[in-house]
Amino acid sequence: MRFGEFTVDLAAGEVHRNGAKIKLQELPFRVLAELASRPGEVVTRDELRARLWDASTFVDAEAGLNTAVAKLREALGDSADSPRFIETIPKRGYRFIAEVHGPSSRVPRPRRSLAVVFIVLGALTVVTTVVAVVMMARAQAAKTTIAVVLFRNETGNPELDRLAQQLTDATVVALAANPHYAIIGNAPILRTPRIFEDLKKIGSELHADYVIIAQLQNPGLPAGASAQAGGLTVRVHFIHAADQKHLWANGITGSPADLEPRVVQAVSDGVRTTLGK
Repeated sequence: MRFGEFTVDLAAGEVHRNGAKIKLQELPFRVLAELASRPGEVVTRDELRARLWDASTFVDAEAGLNTAVAKLREALGDSADSPRFIETIPKRGYRFIAEVHGPSSRVPRPRRSLAVVFIVLGALTVVTTVVAVVMMARAQAAKTTIAVVLFRNETGNPELDRLAQQLTDATVVALAANPHYAIIGNAPILRTPRIFEDLKKIGSELHADYVIIAQLQNPGLPAGASAQAGGLTVRVHFIHAADQKHLWANGITGSPADLEPRVVQAVSDGVRTTLGK
């Protein structure tokens, strides 16, 4: 499909601007595909959340959707205040306002008898429901379940508790964008104090194949020095729940302002490389 100076390849998951490929993560791309396939229509936030995250994914979908739309607008050079492409409909959702050419364009169809239409629609509904249930069951069985434990703030600075929470949420949202994973991030057992953490119990209760734990630290920072200047390290561990073996671990260093994208990229790459998907 095409709009403005952009071309979208739905099959390849790519967006080009005047022929040059632009960088766009999977979740913002899926938002674009949903909105641009229904130009001029209001797509509600509930519809988008249902399309982006299935029932097996426990994530702060509200924050995840806000982040995805913000990144999509940034990639398109769009603005919420003066939109060229994506218009915000307050308290409802979004509308794609640019003219779209290609697969999303509607083609007029000949009218049919209402009775025939209702019969066909009824039959299609039954078939679609059965197929959807079967496909969902197969998809759920094929997915790898990963539980993300709340990142621990071990800096001794309570002001960094919020950063640890943000890093946890960003990691959950990024991993949830991979269709091969079922991500659990909000279960109460994942928010227990460190002393009560039991990875084997987490895996058993949540039926998780793998567990991610991480600590926010400031090693080597002089006493009384401000962590805002840098020196923070996030140590991430990717663990097989059944036997608690470490499959991957890494330390990502940076300042509070630039840690989130570094952590998200490192964890996403580490998990994907380890699991091969």
